Amino acid sequence: MRKKKRGKICLLVIGCLLGILAPRAERAAALIRSEENTIRVFQLVSPGVVNITTTSIGRDFFYNPVPTEGSGSGVIVNKSGHIVTSYHVVQGSSHLEVTLADGSRWQASVVGTSPSNDLAVIKIEAPPQQLKPLRLGSSSSLRVGQKVLAVGNPFGLGQTLTTGTISSLGRDVMISPDVVIEKVIQSDAAINPGNSGGPLINSDGEVIGINTAIFSPTGTSVGISFAIPVDTVRKILPGMVYLWPKLVTWVLAVILLVLLLRWFWRRLQPGYR
Repeated sequence: MRKKKRGKICLLVIGCLLGILAPRAERAAALIRSEENTIRVFQLVSPGVVNITTTSIGRDFFYNPVPTEGSGSGVIVNKSGHIVTSYHVVQGSSHLEVTLADGSRWQASVVGTSPSNDLAVIKIEAPPQQLKPLRLGSSSSLRVGQKVLAVGNPFGLGQTLTTGTISSLGRDVMISPDVVIEKVIQSDAAINPGNSGGPLINSDGEVIGINTAIFSPTGTSVGISFAIPVDTVRKILPGMVYLWPKLVTWVLAVILLVLLLRWFWRRLQPGYR
């Protein structure tokens, strides 16, 4: 009888311990799943994120040319070598060099810019098999509290991952005295100098924004960063990359100008009423 009682007591103690430890085990398992998602997404997107080194020529006190280097990040968007980045990364640069995730370096040229959206497209002549374009998602259904990841080149340290959540949507941000970008994404993912032009990623590995600026009195991350929504990128990307939209725009502009001059010329004729 005593053995039976001891057995029942042992079973009861084991049951109590299992009841206490089971929720903790579930929480640990949930944490592991979150970590696995972060690792998987980073491995998926990192080959499509590039480091951009810029060189611009300034002048010293005696007007001698002085080269100045800067750095930023970019997102490969197709196998043709087009890369989306921030306009302020390439602004005023005389030389651009792109470093891919495999370490290879390529000279780049600017093919399109949109200063009002702080976006630019550059191009490299790398073999298609070395280019890993990232998927562009949608920013229309984003929600505050959603997990986001940022991959970039902060302080020249390439392929750096930071994580956070969306803090707010629809912000208007002034990035220069004459440029205000509307409806940007605010997140608390750590963004520092060199991250500009890099992607903001969701849990499915899709680009939902292009990191553009931080709010900081010190110039380093304080947990407030901003990204251009990917829907804006989708809207203006064809006009910056492909010749046909530019050609159509120029043709329409020329036609309108000709019609305007013709109307003005007819009004100058003596018999015009």
